[in-house]
Amino acid sequence: MYYDHVAQVEMPSWSRGRVVLLGDAAYAVSLLAGQGASLAVAGAYVLAGNLARSPSVEAGLAGYERVLRPVVLDKQATGRKSRRWFLPATRTQRWLRRASLALAGLPVADRLVAGALVGKPTAMIAEQARRTGVGG
Repeated sequence: MYYDHVAQVEMPSWSRGRVVLLGDAAYAVSLLAGQGASLAVAGAYVLAGNLARSPSVEAGLAGYERVLRPVVLDKQATGRKSRRWFLPATRTQRWLRRASLALAGLPVADRLVAGALVGKPTAMIAEQARRTGVGG
């Protein structure tokens, strides 16, 4: 018998005062969404950029969260949606997963399967930074 626990970290704020959480400590997306290491590296990049450009540490921390939170929430939602892919409950779901993996070897289907599993590209970090006016 094998048992494992799959969880996401959902925190109302990633910082308090001058203390900040980063990566899985702040926003673990779970193995169902993947991308934990990518988000941690992106988070460090966004945090450093905001701290370097902001007039205060507090403003830099707020900018970090303002830019990265929409990306993290999207990745967490993708993980929750793809739960059935990783943990199929019925024979039909298992068959669909096998068929999708078989089709993933085809040139167009590979992008569709990958997009369904990982969500939007992380280029949305740059887009979010552009929209909020806070550097990433």
